[in-house]
Amino acid sequence: MELDRALRELVLGSQVPQEPGETTFYFMTRKGKLRRMELSPTQAKQLEEGELGIVERPEPAQIEHSLVPATAAEQMFQLSAKSVRFFNRKDSPVGFMNDEELKAQQAAEAAGTAPEIPDEPVAAATEDDGSDEAEAEAEAGSEPTADAAPETGTGNEGGTQS
Repeated sequence: MELDRALRELVLGSQVPQEPGETTFYFMTRKGKLRRMELSPTQAKQLEEGELGIVERPEPAQIEHSLVPATAAEQMFQLSAKSVRFFNRKDSPVGFMNDEELKAQQAAEAAGTAPEIPDEPVAAATEDDGSDEAEAEAEAGSEPTADAAPETGTGNEGGTQS
């Protein structure tokens, strides 16, 4: 699909290497599943301040997630809003959850009751060739799900707002 190729090229041309660290940053996939990145405090702060975003990188067999600068996240948002999974845009943030929403989502996933969250109207989803759904299914089966065990930390890990 041409859009996937354009998005992948944009991500590959601008992605920022993840700096592994002790800060757990949660974000939601397009299938409504929590994922997390273990980031340096600096990168977590950049995400919270809108300097970086988490976006999908469509690969032939699955969807990966990458960090990109704000300019690239904004370009991707214009091409495909659902490809941006977390981005603190000035007027309309994408992907924010407060602590209560995060805990409720973790509990629902642990219990197996988490609903899928559609990003776009059903009519828009049925107009394409279905490759998004196939890639999202591949994504769901290829990445570990969030652990049911409680996380340790300050209670305000990344992806949440105070």
